Amino acid sequence: MSTTPHLALPLLAAAQAQKHVTHNEAIALLDALVQLSVRERNRESPPADPTEGDRYLVGTGASGGFAGHGGEIALFDLGIWRFFAPHPGWRAYVEAEDVFLLFGGTDWKEIGHYVRSLGPLDRLGIGTDADDLNRLAARLNAVLLDARRADQGGTDDLRLVLNKPDIRNVLSLLWQTDYGGRAEAGLIGNEDFSLRVSSDGLSWRDAMMVDRRSGIVSFPCGTVPLGTNLFMNPGFTVNQRGYAGGPLSTGSYGFDRWRAGSGGLQLSRGADGTMTFQGSLEQTIDVTLAETLLGAPDFSGRTLTLSVEDLSAPLAVTIGTREAVLPAGAGRTSVTVTLDMSETGHLRTILVAGGTATFRRIKLEIGTNPTPWLREPAEIEEMRCRRYYQRLSPIGAPGVLPALGQRRATNLIDCPVLLPVPMRATPTVVTNAFSWIAASPTSGQFAFLDGATGTWLGQSGGVTVTTMAASPSSAILRLQAGTAFSGSAGAVGSLHLGASAHIGLQAEI
Repeated sequence: MSTTPHLALPLLAAAQAQKHVTHNEAIALLDALVQLSVRERNRESPPADPTEGDRYLVGTGASGGFAGHGGEIALFDLGIWRFFAPHPGWRAYVEAEDVFLLFGGTDWKEIGHYVRSLGPLDRLGIGTDADDLNRLAARLNAVLLDARRADQGGTDDLRLVLNKPDIRNVLSLLWQTDYGGRAEAGLIGNEDFSLRVSSDGLSWRDAMMVDRRSGIVSFPCGTVPLGTNLFMNPGFTVNQRGYAGGPLSTGSYGFDRWRAGSGGLQLSRGADGTMTFQGSLEQTIDVTLAETLLGAPDFSGRTLTLSVEDLSAPLAVTIGTREAVLPAGAGRTSVTVTLDMSETGHLRTILVAGGTATFRRIKLEIGTNPTPWLREPAEIEEMRCRRYYQRLSPIGAPGVLPALGQRRATNLIDCPVLLPVPMRATPTVVTNAFSWIAASPTSGQFAFLDGATGTWLGQSGGVTVTTMAASPSSAILRLQAGTAFSGSAGAVGSLHLGASAHIGLQAEI
């Protein structure tokens, strides 16, 4: 045998002349292959200006001076390239990539490919140091645990199991801020699941406990009740005025209780309740709600929270005299203000969007935190809105006001009406820009039918509508002609309205 079996180092022969040549060759090979480090891997051609002793791993598609030596180690030695075929188990460090490679018999692979199992390890640190307490420590920005698929030998399931040896031990997840505990959930010194919180990491309060036997959940520190929404018609579903969406001038109402603020408003409602608006949207909160909700005469000094869902752009918000910005974001976003002690009247609330903004489920409530949005039953919501505006609903087509009227004087017809919902205050009358016709009315027309003669009353001088002897629960609609109505005095009949005509009573704030 003239060479060693692993590195092929030349051996000295008996009585060999010039033994130093063989010895030096063996030393050179040791220098080249022991503690193997190469400049690059997958090099397909020699570098233009190599340095003595440079080594490379030759790529499979090598050409030129490296042709035919794919996968081998190239050594620049005494001005020429020498090549060494690796054996299974050889290791090499790639300087350009700071990685270790291992030769498996056919090709070079990163050493991590061969690390199938580790352990038992005493400790493991990823991006940070593990210690005697935290034997597994990691400093990361994201972690993914993915279920092993059935076609990979798994079950398609993933279960993270935490175990403790005794009931008295702690098994929990602890959330910290700057290494100070703020929340902890798990089996904390017993076998009932619990959640506790802390403001300083030292003193803890049990927020929630689940009895392991009954499943009953308790809240030792209590719960925050669902906050009452101070806004009326927060879903924009009550629409007595028949507003179809679009532009509103300053002070004009669209959906019940909502009006355009300074500069006007463009507003519409989607089928899913998403509101789209640009401009100034406002509602004034009735101060009498303070007595109902707080037992106080007003909202002065109170903390209020305004919130919406899925706001697309920030909104400038004014609540009373307080101003704030409601941030955009998915889910529920909120802003909280504390009112001045001088705010003793009705509470004007304004939302302003410079560009187009969308949102859903608006809520204004007492307190520092937003609570879930809940819609009132439709019939209750409409009854509440009717305290501020009631559209008198005619029957049939053309519509007949369900109240008899009487021609009281040459130019007066009075129609007494009872209101199904008492209003907030004595109302005023609001109508469309109607015209009078002595025939069955259409569109925005008004007409009066004499019940005794079956004739339609004409008029001269134009007609206006006002209220007489009004109260929150009743009113007399007075139709007054500029000159006179036709027909005879004392005639009793009914007021008819065209399809787009309307009469409303308003007591808005």
